[in-house]
Amino acid sequence: MIIRLNKKTRKEDIKFYCTVLLIFILLVWFCTPPGNKFFQLCLWGNNTRYLIEKYIKKSDTSEYIFHRNNAVYLARMYKDKRQSINEMNLAIKTLPSFASDKELKRLYKERAQIRLMAKDYNGALNDFINSGSVNLSDYLTVAMLFKMGGNYREAMSYCNAILEKDNTAYAGYACLSDIYDSYGRPDYSLKVWNLAIDRIASNPKFYVERAKIKKKMGDISGYEADIAKAKEYSPMINIEESIVQDAISPKILTLTIR
Repeated sequence: MIIRLNKKTRKEDIKFYCTVLLIFILLVWFCTPPGNKFFQLCLWGNNTRYLIEKYIKKSDTSEYIFHRNNAVYLARMYKDKRQSINEMNLAIKTLPSFASDKELKRLYKERAQIRLMAKDYNGALNDFINSGSVNLSDYLTVAMLFKMGGNYREAMSYCNAILEKDNTAYAGYACLSDIYDSYGRPDYSLKVWNLAIDRIASNPKFYVERAKIKKKMGDISGYEADIAKAKEYSPMINIEESIVQDAISPKILTLTIR
């Protein structure tokens, strides 16, 4: 009777220690990089599924999608985007020969977004151009990338293209203003916002942007007056946010899994 009790106790002790060890391993896993464990599990699942599909189907037609999805997971998991960019490189390299040019250009566009988050601005600009599908929503970003490369003329053309589509577009005026300011002509930037306010006097963001230029030019009273005006229209407006900065430093990757 005593022997049986001892055996039972030993089994319970083993279960207890195994449970403690498992909890410890899980805690270590949760506390180690990367922080987003959900995407890490998704990455493992993507790799496992690909290996199974490759073994069963013995086909490489989905290989580029595998690498492309890996790139998205890695970009969301780590601040360092080099692994993600390498996966996108493999996605482009393994794209089947029968795939359409549209699919290739889509991969370039997606790699451009990852390179943008990696602050690889030259690479991002090249990929945007190679994608051949720069949309209106991309114009501000592409303009800023051209500006950073010193090509102000090309940058200006994208700013003007925004305003040609909509002559009240906040992004278009912000684009022009930033280029003039970067070129050392804040007086021209001021004229840009004067024009914007003439067209739409009720947009609080216009006043905030003009206020920033006035402050840079030493017109503190003008700065305070414009900030006050902006708060009349929108009391909770964030005077620190910058549409231009957000265009070249996106905080969130919008790519989804295919």
